[in-house]
Amino acid sequence: MEPHDEVTTAVHRIVVEPNPAPRPPRTARPMSPPAAAMRSVPRNLAKTLLPGERVTFGSTPHPVVVVRPLLLVLVVLVAFAVAWQTVPPRLHIAVEVIGALAALGSLIAVGRGVGYYLGFRAVATNRRIFVIRGILWRRMVPLGNGALAASTLVQGVFGRIYGFGTVDVPQPDARRPLFRDMRDPGELYRECQAVANGVDGDEWTPAVRQTILP
Repeated sequence: MEPHDEVTTAVHRIVVEPNPAPRPPRTARPMSPPAAAMRSVPRNLAKTLLPGERVTFGSTPHPVVVVRPLLLVLVVLVAFAVAWQTVPPRLHIAVEVIGALAALGSLIAVGRGVGYYLGFRAVATNRRIFVIRGILWRRMVPLGNGALAASTLVQGVFGRIYGFGTVDVPQPDARRPLFRDMRDPGELYRECQAVANGVDGDEWTPAVRQTILP
């Protein structure tokens, strides 16, 4: 075959052969919440969801809420033993009274930590954030968008290492942050901001209650 014949054949292929069909654009699939987070979602929550609403995330308190008061109990016992050995015998009664009060306070802290660990849940949907309290009798309350938009994420050094933190949602007459020492605080904070700003997956639509209000 001569050179001009090869050029003619190549040109014929370019003109005659059809262009390949364009590939359809890839659409992002909604990410399913991790199984570990979904364990904190009560089974009967599905009955309360609105049309088109789905659960996206769930979180529970970190075990540090129990470990911290247990360490306080250990510190109280050690301090009592040291004080009993060092103070004069005439002051043993005062040491016993102070030690008993400190032990009682630390045990109350342990009880509160266990109750908070077992009876508190945070569940996020694509529309609302629910706070669930209680062990035998549960109380479920949705949070308002205004409070969620003003939420604050607080995470210390140990929280960043062990994966816990606090999401402070402004509440009237609240003595403690609402979501205190929670697992996966970054994800929980993201869900709060997503609900407050109308973000659903890859779509960002202002919430209806924010658009109709003046």
